[in-house]
Amino acid sequence: MIRYEIIHPDEFSEQQLEEIFAQLPVWRRAEAVRFKHRQGQVECALSYWLLSQMTGFKPDFIKGEHGKPAASPTPTPFFFNLSHCKQAVACIISDEGEVGIDVECLERYKPSLAEYCMNDDELRQIAASDDVDATFTQLWTRKEALLKLTGEGITDDLKNCLVSERTKGVTLESGINKEHGYAWSIAHYSS
Repeated sequence: MIRYEIIHPDEFSEQQLEEIFAQLPVWRRAEAVRFKHRQGQVECALSYWLLSQMTGFKPDFIKGEHGKPAASPTPTPFFFNLSHCKQAVACIISDEGEVGIDVECLERYKPSLAEYCMNDDELRQIAASDDVDATFTQLWTRKEALLKLTGEGITDDLKNCLVSERTKGVTLESGINKEHGYAWSIAHYSS
């Protein structure tokens, strides 16, 4: 089964956040405080909290070849992926296989960035959109969720990753939450 959830940091009180920080394992708290700004610390803490809420326990992490985290010995093997931005924190879990998730704040569109990471069809799709920023960000999250699924992370082939062999047997879902100002995507292997 594949499940994902997206929460919004601004819906947590400072007291709730302090309680979440206090419950973090020492290693995750240390990871959170490495963020320079409080917002990054909150996002890091909430992503782990969300994972533990969804699984019912607090897993340790090990890092894969390209830095993708995996759960260190757990009661039940599972796969997960986390993502966060100022507006949202996301977690996806699965007992079926690798998964990827990405959330990004809207207002990321820049023509030079689009030229760098989007292919001609995607650039046309963005140009034809009523909301170029939302369309660009949604496409970006699809690419990042796919690359997180495969464990590659950001590669040099951003322009073509959604039309490459990587997408064979992959389900991609995405959406835009205008109320909270972010786009999201999930990726998993089709069953």
